[in-house]
Amino acid sequence: MLTDKQLKDRQLGIGGSDIPIIMGLSNYKTPYQLYLEKIGALASKDEMSEAQYWGHKQEPMLREEFALKNSVAVELRDSAVHPEHSFLRGNLDGFIPEWNAVLEIKTASAFMESQLREDDPGPLLYQYLLQVAHYCIITNADCAYIAVLIGGNQYRQFKYERNTELEQGLIAAATKFWDGVTKKIPPQPINQFDLRLMFPKHSPDKVMAAAPPVLEQLSNLSETRFQIKKLNEIEEQHKFNIMQFMQDAECLVDATGNPIVSWKADKRGSRRFLLKGER
Repeated sequence: MLTDKQLKDRQLGIGGSDIPIIMGLSNYKTPYQLYLEKIGALASKDEMSEAQYWGHKQEPMLREEFALKNSVAVELRDSAVHPEHSFLRGNLDGFIPEWNAVLEIKTASAFMESQLREDDPGPLLYQYLLQVAHYCIITNADCAYIAVLIGGNQYRQFKYERNTELEQGLIAAATKFWDGVTKKIPPQPINQFDLRLMFPKHSPDKVMAAAPPVLEQLSNLSETRFQIKKLNEIEEQHKFNIMQFMQDAECLVDATGNPIVSWKADKRGSRRFLLKGER
């Protein structure tokens, strides 16, 4: 868990967890929302989720496990700052002096297992790799390692080798984003929530005539909604058939025992039906 000082330091620059957001790869936050947080116009959600809480609790254990598996010493270090670009910052989970390497520790749901394979990396692993690439940039480490506990009982580790082309792209994107923060030039909105934040109020007397491209969008929207309605009906029938088969079972597994569907109660006691990879 970050200290109060580390949380305040996030306003001073770009950290590792910001990089996937800036690159447009986060499912939880857009570049525009991050921009608002950096300029202090939108409160950052610093309260930990239950998954984050237990991930934090398991961090020392995973750090020790990595050290044991690899026969190396892992140090805890303070926040790191790039020697030339002070807005590039990071809070490291560990550093391996013997290898001059960064260590990042993660915990992930069992339903994200398919995205954490070295031979076929998914979006989640790619986000992790971007994060440690950022840490290598600011520390000038030779490489980085990611230790991941999947589903509470499956340990995996991955290595990031320095990639000059990738890192130059990250520096360029981070520099452009931070320049926008300092000059109060926001990035473009990319979803409806961004637009609601950008235009929180309407102008009662303002009326606009629909341009031909917008009329085409309206036509496409009507057709899309019709198709979605039909597909939703088909989806609900498929879900019903699967739920009827599962009855009171919590999880459905494939032939190798890997979970593919969960149907369990949330905190309010209502069962949620989730396919593998959904949250």
